[in-house]
Amino acid sequence: MAKIGTYAAATPTLTDLLLGTDVGSADATKNFTVQTILALASSAVITLPAYATDAAAGIGGLATGQLWQTTAGHSLGVAGIVMVKQ
Repeated sequence: MAKIGTYAAATPTLTDLLLGTDVGSADATKNFTVQTILALASSAVITLPAYATDAAAGIGGLATGQLWQTTAGHSLGVAGIVMVKQ
């Protein structure tokens, strides 16, 4: 097999296959379609921690650049606004 960098770049289609490891099956090597990866990603639920202020997010352990959401007590007065830790 040639080095991966020697293969031409291409635009993937939904039916293209990606190589991966199934850690639930003794690390078996398997093929996954682009479509199944996208479906998995779109069904994932992301829960962000909630804080009243950026300072509270820092005290809560968030590092600069991490995402958090506002609580109702935030100065904007609205819960659920996605913020970036400064």
